[in-house]
Amino acid sequence: MSFTAREWILLPKEEQEQRAKELSAHECFLLRTRLDHIHFTEEQKKNMSEAEKNAFLYPKQLTKEEIKRQQKESENIFRQMIENNKKECEK
Repeated sequence: MSFTAREWILLPKEEQEQRAKELSAHECFLLRTRLDHIHFTEEQKKNMSEAEKNAFLYPKQLTKEEIKRQQKESENIFRQMIENNKKECEK
């Protein structure tokens, strides 16, 4: 049985190691690129309610407006970083 990267994250550590080969190449890619910042402890995994698990497994999809807003925020952050870097280089 194959499963998603998010389902794999919620498995106990021992089971993750045993079942790692069941992840598809795409799910491995997602683990490395999109979900690499998620690190639940074994205790957190054990104590998660069904609602918390479902919220993690099935995250809310962003609307087009939310995506555009996030892109603009990211662009502003990069602009600020570039400006700060230029100022540092001028010193």
